[in-house]
Amino acid sequence: MKTAHKPTSVRSLARKAASKYLGTVIRPTPLRTALKTLRNSPEALSDYLYDSTRYFRYSSTFYYPSRENRLSRITAMYHSVERGLALPEPRPGFGEENMSLLMEAIREYARRFGPDESLGPAIGSLEAYLQFHVRIGVEPPNRDKIQRLVDEMTPIRRVERGGGTIEITRQSIQDATAGVGPEFFLKRHSIRQYSDEEVSAEDIDAAIAIAQKTPAVCNRQECQVRVVHDRALMDKMLEIQESKGFNHQINKLLIVTNTLTAFYGMNERNQCWIDGGLFAMSLVYGLHSRGLGTCFLNWSKSSPRDKAMRKLLKLPPQEVIIVLISVGHLPQTLDVARSARPPLDTVRRHIYSESEV
Repeated sequence: MKTAHKPTSVRSLARKAASKYLGTVIRPTPLRTALKTLRNSPEALSDYLYDSTRYFRYSSTFYYPSRENRLSRITAMYHSVERGLALPEPRPGFGEENMSLLMEAIREYARRFGPDESLGPAIGSLEAYLQFHVRIGVEPPNRDKIQRLVDEMTPIRRVERGGGTIEITRQSIQDATAGVGPEFFLKRHSIRQYSDEEVSAEDIDAAIAIAQKTPAVCNRQECQVRVVHDRALMDKMLEIQESKGFNHQINKLLIVTNTLTAFYGMNERNQCWIDGGLFAMSLVYGLHSRGLGTCFLNWSKSSPRDKAMRKLLKLPPQEVIIVLISVGHLPQTLDVARSARPPLDTVRRHIYSESEV
């Protein structure tokens, strides 16, 4: 007995045609790729303009309208002095042009905003520069101008947090790291299961203090951490971030931002995310050292979601969001993603001579 064939539906024909001419998401045809490019290009251009406009407006690339812009430039210049003093054999009289610009920048800042303790490290670097030249018996360029500025600014250095260099020993570093082995790093996982135990503000503050030691370009330390304790606000943030499945167990939610005023020039257009990422990783290791579980909640988001988070948290326009981090205490047992890593040989390459490049 023959089976009656059902007539082919329009939907079925459409699927076959789509498969033939468009392929699949995994194996797209050139036509599918072209259509996807046309569909996504307007959004990509819009987000690019959204990001670039913010950088042009609030970074220190074109002008220095704010106190923060000017401090970032002063920090970059005085840290150049510190780097020079930390070399194996500092050159006598090094950085003459930078020293002149640094002194001009300090005086202009003081004229606009008044002298304050923010200038302390810069003045300390100038003082260390003079002391270095006294030790080697060489008079540096502009010595009198430098000394006069140091003397004028002495009252603002009530708290000793000046720049320059400090002497340390190899033994002190070895003593500090003696108890830290690979297991500390290898036992850090992305945790999505938390106990009901409350995370203390003291533990989080201790981790943030550790993160403040993170390197930043020319020591321009501008990262900020907002620690969210409020459950309702946390839920709104997680909804914008699109986190699912374990939100109810998250005890504290951190949001890490960086400040565009710290950066200048198109060569630094990506630096806030580099520095912010380094800071965030140090923060997570700091929380790990306190026995806390964490999970990065990425912020690779479109401009509408970025605007929504900014509005919710009332973020200043010069700050950019780096990442969100969930925090909680560990339960006695829990499951974590295996998260396999590629073999070492596939990510590491030793180059012993130029011919091997």
